[in-house]
Amino acid sequence: MKTFNKTNLGLVSLAVIFMALGSAIRAEEKTALTVKDVSDLVEAAQLAALDAQMDLRMEMKDALSGQTQNYEGKVFTKSPGKVFVHYTKPEEQFLYVGAEGSQMYQPSEKMDYVQQGAKGKDTKPVYLGVGQELKRYIDISKVKIVSENGDEVVLDFTPLDKDQSGFDHMKVTIRKKDWWPTQVEITTPAMVNKARFSQIVLNKGLKDEIFSFTPPKDAQIVQGDIFQ
Repeated sequence: MKTFNKTNLGLVSLAVIFMALGSAIRAEEKTALTVKDVSDLVEAAQLAALDAQMDLRMEMKDALSGQTQNYEGKVFTKSPGKVFVHYTKPEEQFLYVGAEGSQMYQPSEKMDYVQQGAKGKDTKPVYLGVGQELKRYIDISKVKIVSENGDEVVLDFTPLDKDQSGFDHMKVTIRKKDWWPTQVEITTPAMVNKARFSQIVLNKGLKDEIFSFTPPKDAQIVQGDIFQ
């Protein structure tokens, strides 16, 4: 990939960062599972996980041309709100997300894209799963459970305001074993992005050093919006 499309890869990354959620066990109940139940359980799961790592496979499809781009890599998260994504295919790239903002480095181009962290209560909830982001998406969307079985539950999101949410439609699959999301599908007017997660490992004592990055001295620094 010779050029960096901030909007498209930013949308892909939006799905990826949803995996900052943790682990919890829900006791069997006779009452039907509700969206609030799922939200509460996922929040409890997030609080229970000090850190996590998982494999990532993504498919990004252009809505107009139908062309598909596949990504592979590994995701690392650490409480509170630290995320590192190491993309290995189709080319190596590094994404860092934290309280101060986001950083995407492309070694092949020696380009370092930097976005400062947004402030304020009305800030668009870009980083799914970090902090209270899942509940924030529920607050700005019409949400329903479209599928449930003994192993997983699927939430369907239709935003009340597409400009505020940054997406047209979203589906999140959460496994009941530990209340961890295993798939996120996000649809926008331009793209359909699917992210799948596997080989999830929790609480292995990840070091803070892997969540920070200093670009090479010869890297070009570009300030702007990675996630649009």
